Amino acid sequence: MNKFSRAVVGALVLAASGFAAAGTVNVVVDAKNNAIGGGTGLATGVFLNAGESFSSSAVPTDLWDNSWTDPTYLTNADGHAFQSGSLDGLFDAYGALVAQIGNGALFHVGTSFSGVANATGELKFFFFDSDAYNNTGAVRVAVSAIPEPANIALMGLALGVFALSRRRKA
Repeated sequence: MNKFSRAVVGALVLAASGFAAAGTVNVVVDAKNNAIGGGTGLATGVFLNAGESFSSSAVPTDLWDNSWTDPTYLTNADGHAFQSGSLDGLFDAYGALVAQIGNGALFHVGTSFSGVANATGELKFFFFDSDAYNNTGAVRVAVSAIPEPANIALMGLALGVFALSRRRKA
């Protein structure tokens, strides 16, 4: 196998490992348009497999509310300490950032989340509130998928192929 072929095979294995797609996705979740009660979830473009590790981080100084302009209801992605409820099987603070993967169960994300996917599918974010009509504001969220061990092994294989292509000429 010549150097060019080894380099091509290495690049293909590296791309297949997910390394080329790895990184952080940044999204903006809108309190009105992405409310669980009356809006639609924000599709992040991040697809996860059940059991796959991922993390997210919302900017803690970004504020949104569920009362038009009453400053009492301003909150970051952690939600109100004084107001909570149950929606679609999740009990959480109103104003919290919540997520769903595919058709899986809703779960609390808040300003910081690190864990494993509870289902397979696309990650969607919601503003946790029973209605959307008086919601204002938005929060910025960064999402990072953590490579699975199989992906890390494929990256190692790809790097090995690249190393072989760098060997001295015969």
